[in-house]
Amino acid sequence: MESTVLFLKRNEIIFKEGDKSDCMYDIRRGIVGIFANYGTKEEKLLAELMPDQFFGEMGIIEGYPRSATAVVLSDVAELAVITKSDFEDYCKRNPEKTILIMKNMSGRIRDLTQNYLEACHTIAEAMEAEQTGKKKSNSLLSRLKKFRDEYNAACKYAANEGLDMAAFGYYMW
Repeated sequence: MESTVLFLKRNEIIFKEGDKSDCMYDIRRGIVGIFANYGTKEEKLLAELMPDQFFGEMGIIEGYPRSATAVVLSDVAELAVITKSDFEDYCKRNPEKTILIMKNMSGRIRDLTQNYLEACHTIAEAMEAEQTGKKKSNSLLSRLKKFRDEYNAACKYAANEGLDMAAFGYYMW
């Protein structure tokens, strides 16, 4: 089945955090930015994606709302739209893209695992400092602040979208 193709201009929003996930996008031309907290003072560019890259695949695989906002960064962008119903056929016709999707998701799992281990180490170090009365290092305080800020941003977003944090999970990449 032939995909729908979108032609978009700079700064056009493709989808927003919290939107329903009913398709993914294959970039044929242009640059797309993936943002957390887009349009707020906490805005964070998570990724810049180029032609032959894709985004939105997590949503159609999992069925959860969009975890970030996608915005066109180049003058123009050409995007192939792959719907949930066309995804299986897309994977069969594009085995190289299927491998890229798997590598991309594997990388995200690896990053989340690394973040989890860093959080565990930070908690253990904070508890040790608390128990021994040892002064917390600047490095430890910096990591604690980072995790606090990320957690607060996730909670704020989930609350604004009416999402249950336990069901929504950790939305940062």
